[in-house]
Amino acid sequence: MKRHISCLPLLLFFTASTLLAQDDTTATPTELSNEAKAGLWAVFAGFCFFWIIFLVIWLGIAIWVMKDAKRRQSPNATLVTVLAWLPPTTVIGLIVHLVTRPKTIPGQPNP
Repeated sequence: MKRHISCLPLLLFFTASTLLAQDDTTATPTELSNEAKAGLWAVFAGFCFFWIIFLVIWLGIAIWVMKDAKRRQSPNATLVTVLAWLPPTTVIGLIVHLVTRPKTIPGQPNP
């Protein structure tokens, strides 16, 4: 099932491009109309925007977990860092870190 889900963005991209390419009846089969070209660029831009946002969130979580585990001298620092840096397990690494991290930071006064 996971293999099919990973192909979903490509399927949507090709479906949208096929539907948009059939709008203009005056265009030759080898040439896209301006509307179809604009539609393809819109789908491509949305696809890129989605992956850029995903990349930023993933890197933010991984870097924060790594720095926080190191700063708190967590006994599970290596485990949560590895889990956070692997994209399929980033959320699991974040949850494990939040549950198992020490409540105090060494060298700072306790609240």
